[in-house]
Amino acid sequence: MLIITGTGRSGTETMAKLFGGHHEFRVNYILDKYFVRAEPHSDPFDTVEKRTRVILDLHQGIDRETFIDSSNLYIYFIDALYLLNPGLKIILMVRNGKDFVRSALSRSWHEHNVLGTVPQRSDPYFEKWVSMTPLQKNAWIWQYRNSKALEGLRVVPEKQKLVIKIEDIGKQETLDELELFTGRIIHDRDLAAKLHNANPDFSLPPKEEWTERQTDEFNAMAGQMMTFFGYD
Repeated sequence: MLIITGTGRSGTETMAKLFGGHHEFRVNYILDKYFVRAEPHSDPFDTVEKRTRVILDLHQGIDRETFIDSSNLYIYFIDALYLLNPGLKIILMVRNGKDFVRSALSRSWHEHNVLGTVPQRSDPYFEKWVSMTPLQKNAWIWQYRNSKALEGLRVVPEKQKLVIKIEDIGKQETLDELELFTGRIIHDRDLAAKLHNANPDFSLPPKEEWTERQTDEFNAMAGQMMTFFGYD
C-alpha cells in the first residue's frame, strides 16, 4: 500500500498520477459521513479506535498489496493506516506555506466551517478566530494540517515514510528518490515537470511582494513550521 497525503494544494494528485494510483478514493463518501456532519470545533477522531473504523470503512474491498491513493484527509488517520497495514509506505507532500496561503485564500478556505479549517475549542486560536485576517486563518490551516500529519508519522518507521516538497518534484534526483522509496517506476517523468496547483488568479500577490505586515502575520502563525521544513 502506498498512501500520499498533505495539506491540500500540495501536489498529492500529481503524485498519484505519477504512480498510476487513485486520487481521493471514495473521498465524497468519507467527507459526507465523517466530516460534513461533524461538529467543526471538536475532534470526532480523538481515539485510534475511531480512526481505525474510518479507514476500515474507507478501504472496503481494496487490494492492500497494490492499493495507491492520495488524499489530504489521510493526515488525520496515519497511525490507523499503519496499524492496519504495517507494510505501508507513506509520502507527505509539503509546499511553501506562503504559496499554500495564496492558493487557499483564493478558494476561500478560511470561510469553510468544517473540521480542519477552524480551530477546536482547545486550540489557542479558537477565541481569536473571528478577529483574525484571511491570511492568518489560512496560515493556521497550513500549520495545523502539517502538524496533524507529522504527529501521525511518528509511529511509522523511517524507512516507510518520505517527505517531499512540491517544489522539488520536477528534479530528476527527487524522482529517482521516489522510485527507490516506492519500488515503482515513474513512466511519465515529464508530468512531474509541469506546473502544479497553479491558480488562474490570486487574491494575494506573490510572496516576494508581500508587505512587512503580511509577512509578520504569516510568520507569527506558521514561521516555526516553515523552518522545520527548510523553507526560508
